[in-house]
Amino acid sequence: MTVKNTSSGAMIFVYCSLFLDAMGHGLLAPIIPTLIGELAGVNVSEAAVYGGAIVALFATVQFFATPLLGNLSDAIGRRPVLVTSIFAFGINYMLMAFSPSLAWLFVAQGFAGLFGATPAVAAAFIADRYEAGERAKRFGTLGAAYGLGFMFGPTLSGVLAEWGHRVPIWVAAGLILTNAVVGLFVFKESLPESARKPFRLAGASPWGVFKQVSVNKAVPKLLLVVLLLHIALNTVPVVWPYFTTWQFSWTAREIGLSMGFYGICSIIAQGILVGKLSARFGDKAVALIGMSGLVISSLAFAFITSQWFILIFIFPGAMGFMSNAGLMSQLSAMTDASTQGAAQGAFSATRSLGAIISPLAIPPLFHLFTTPDNTLPVFAGIPFLLAALLALLAIIVMKRNV
Repeated sequence: MTVKNTSSGAMIFVYCSLFLDAMGHGLLAPIIPTLIGELAGVNVSEAAVYGGAIVALFATVQFFATPLLGNLSDAIGRRPVLVTSIFAFGINYMLMAFSPSLAWLFVAQGFAGLFGATPAVAAAFIADRYEAGERAKRFGTLGAAYGLGFMFGPTLSGVLAEWGHRVPIWVAAGLILTNAVVGLFVFKESLPESARKPFRLAGASPWGVFKQVSVNKAVPKLLLVVLLLHIALNTVPVVWPYFTTWQFSWTAREIGLSMGFYGICSIIAQGILVGKLSARFGDKAVALIGMSGLVISSLAFAFITSQWFILIFIFPGAMGFMSNAGLMSQLSAMTDASTQGAAQGAFSATRSLGAIISPLAIPPLFHLFTTPDNTLPVFAGIPFLLAALLALLAIIVMKRNV
């Protein structure tokens, strides 16, 4: 293994940043139905539609902002972009904690999306530090840090919510802003001056970065797989709190604990399985195995009605996140050193596009099939059936074209 300019403090900071980024998002999941219900005066089925719109706004802004910030990090370095993004996330949670109306939640999430570059810049940092053969494993550890945050966030939220459903948001704001301050001191730049390139606004749009990395004709097909995968993967974050409240009458505590378990499974999959499977079978196999697990779990969530038996299928669902490491590593290998920020920006923009489509389509679909007085049958599992079909389509595209 060849490692360039290693700094343990910088690496720890990057892992903590991904952890807190995921923790903040996961922390909202158990409390968002209650918060939206309070601010908008709606039931849980209707709250799902508002919640989906909030997530879609964040992802839409992030879709346009992340490629710009990824390219900016190729020009001025990773450090200023990452630290600024983390500060902005902390401010977002302060705005949410103060929110007197539903409009504040939309404003806060739009602001967060504008600076939502943490995953892309962290991935570019890994590409700066490690050679191609080591990247899948390191991307997996980034995913494990994210999974740990996703485990810790909802679990902590479920506990703290007993003192008020805004308390977890204040805790997130404090932790993220503290991390940003620490980053000013410990995060050292990973991109040398010689590897930087001039910033061009024309190349910093989503279409610009796609054009830059699509010199290799396999890249668009790979990004199509990423899009299909992330529409399916986002089904759990955008609908799980509403689905389990409807299907099992779960409270914020039970939702938080179940999503915490989901995070634990994600850590095992990304932190342990990715490295072992990648070394033995290759990056493509890692992606295909993860997507296969996602198909299995989504079908189980769609049709199983036992709240205890359904927990068994959380692990194969969390395996879907393994696919990210394999796909990120493949994309990184397809691009040169001067466009790693653009490549990871394109990857993140594609994930953001999936994160736009999912909350706009899935919560309304859930609402449509959980409204007893319409002409359709009541079937709360319909979002997961759709997720299974999309993950299966991603497998087919991957096997035939990438």
